[in-house]
Amino acid sequence: MKTITILLFSILLNSCGATKDNTNTLAKDMSQDMTTQAIHGNFIVTSLEGQAASEQKLTLVFDKDTNRVSGFSGCNTFSGTYTATRDQLSFGPLASTKMMCQDAANTTERTFLKALSNTTNYTIKEDTIVLLNKTKQLLSAAKTSKAKTAQKQGKIMSFRYASATRGSYTLIEINHNTISSQFNRSETPNVKACNKTDWSTLQTLTDAIDVKTLNTLEPPSKAHQYDGAAAASLAITMDGTQYSTPSFDAGNPPNAIAELVNTLFTLAKPTTQKED
Repeated sequence: MKTITILLFSILLNSCGATKDNTNTLAKDMSQDMTTQAIHGNFIVTSLEGQAASEQKLTLVFDKDTNRVSGFSGCNTFSGTYTATRDQLSFGPLASTKMMCQDAANTTERTFLKALSNTTNYTIKEDTIVLLNKTKQLLSAAKTSKAKTAQKQGKIMSFRYASATRGSYTLIEINHNTISSQFNRSETPNVKACNKTDWSTLQTLTDAIDVKTLNTLEPPSKAHQYDGAAAASLAITMDGTQYSTPSFDAGNPPNAIAELVNTLFTLAKPTTQKED
């Protein structure tokens, strides 16, 4: 009888131990799932260094397939690489366009890019990501609903062409509703409707481009690197994800996007207006 009691007690202990091990394993797996979920999609920055930042329209666009990041930093567009491992996050060198903006926008941009360079880790929950330097919060951003809207309405696109030197400035922004253009820093943007025919033309030209490779396009000339030409860039946002080119000489875009860039100018400006 004593032997049977000891045997039953031993079986009970082993069973409890197995249950505890299974519970610990499950908790560990759940913890890993929470910390290793891929960062992906288009985010709008809602706070920066403890201050509300929604009005600045700063963006972060993560592509988990290529580990590339891009966005709008307050004055310029930028692109580069990022590395995410569990809850750790760091950004590689970021390339940026070279537009000149008002002091407030320049200050915001410097703060934003500094926050990215200082990022060491992150947390992400549902549709909100928080970038941190150890325990200090640098910024928070909310995932946009563009992708969800796209599922209902089909492909959603917008275009942003920008170029600038010390003495020139061009900004063209087009979506399926409006065409906005500005050819001088001091002037008010000119906004007009984008008609169905023009939009269809832009869609056809974009369909002929692999937008995911925009960041790899080589500029045919590099005079913008020594102020020999205005530094230009093209950004296409498609279904909530932004794709941007490296800087190129205004008036001499890469061949793959030349027709599209020319069409943006044709739609946005008077026929007498010449590109920088």
